[in-house]
Amino acid sequence: MSVTLAVDAMGGDHGIVVTVPASTGLLAELPDLHIRLVGNADLINQALSQVPSEIKSRITVVHASEVVTMDDSIEVALRKKKDSSMRVAAEQVKEGLAQAAISAGNTGALMAISRYVLKTLDGIDRPAIAAVMPNQLGRGTIVLDLGANADCEAIHLLQFAQMADVMARAVDGIANPTIGLLNIGEEVIKGNQVVKEAGELLRQSSLNFYGNVEGNDIFKGTTNIVVCDGFVGNVALKTSEGLAYMISG
Repeated sequence: MSVTLAVDAMGGDHGIVVTVPASTGLLAELPDLHIRLVGNADLINQALSQVPSEIKSRITVVHASEVVTMDDSIEVALRKKKDSSMRVAAEQVKEGLAQAAISAGNTGALMAISRYVLKTLDGIDRPAIAAVMPNQLGRGTIVLDLGANADCEAIHLLQFAQMADVMARAVDGIANPTIGLLNIGEEVIKGNQVVKEAGELLRQSSLNFYGNVEGNDIFKGTTNIVVCDGFVGNVALKTSEGLAYMISG
């Protein structure tokens, strides 16, 4: 099945120097893939000048005159840079020209733009940032939210679990993924009021809810999915990154 991705070619710390080689490399591996490279057309075409014609034939260059920088506020990205490569990439999905948009740029801006341009699904109030974190079983644990929503209500944690359940089924092929709720202990009585209420909602849902899990369960692989608010998730993620750096260094 042919898939088309829209790539923000200007986003990230290095922009085209990274995004174009990464895109062409992926195209070389996946013959059914098409990519719409979004950004300064002159710069993109220059970067593509030495790319083999077979690869280039599956690339469409879409011009965008502005770039969202890592220092731009969400207001600037959303309201003042309406022709940014990030926003135009999201619009490719809205217009049905691509199935997904990818950017290595400003995460907060990407979330705001995506929510504004693409909206959310019925029954989902907020988007969440998810990532697969390594575990001892070698398959990885899906963890969310990792920073999009610092303050959450119980219903939002349930919705994060619902989205992750779909992700685990569609991406990883897990028929009935298990879901853990990140807490300070496994007991039902543990946690703040939001977490307790979220646990009750998860127990009442049709999801395969394992129960409360602790931070070390992410790396044990106790459940396929671990759900938390964005504040806790981001702290867990950054702590993990710091430990990995210390070990590798």
